[in-house]
Amino acid sequence: MKRITFVALMALFTMNLWAQQTPGAGMPRFNPQEFQQRMEEALTRQAGLTSDEAKAFFPIYNEMKGKQRAISVQIHQLKTQCKPDEAAYTATITKIKQLLVESAQLEQTYYRRLLEVVPASKVFKVMKAEDDFHRRMVQGQRGRRGGVGRGQGGPRPPQQ
Repeated sequence: MKRITFVALMALFTMNLWAQQTPGAGMPRFNPQEFQQRMEEALTRQAGLTSDEAKAFFPIYNEMKGKQRAISVQIHQLKTQCKPDEAAYTATITKIKQLLVESAQLEQTYYRRLLEVVPASKVFKVMKAEDDFHRRMVQGQRGRRGGVGRGQGGPRPPQQ
């Protein structure tokens, strides 16, 4: 009886220890709406967009990003579903390159639209702020937070 109790307790402690070491345990799940809200707030702040500019800018910007995301999904599907032969590889590479050109043309079209509602200086600042935001989010996911507010509260404003 003591042996059975001992083995049961050891199994319980082992499972408890294993559950604590599971990646993502205790971390909040990714929330796309929250991520988008934080990104919009950070971009608005860093680019110095007024509330009227932000209201005109983000619907166009989010539409562009949604279409680019759809193209990225297509590219990912092509990469994962490619058959292992030379003809399929060639066709897949060709299709992927066409999709990348389509994405670049889409981006160019949308940036022209953005320049109609916001000055070029602010569009450029948004581009830089977006790169900074994503870099900080990736660093936060890698455990390099180094302070309060990174990862959980979004990136900090750049040091000037």
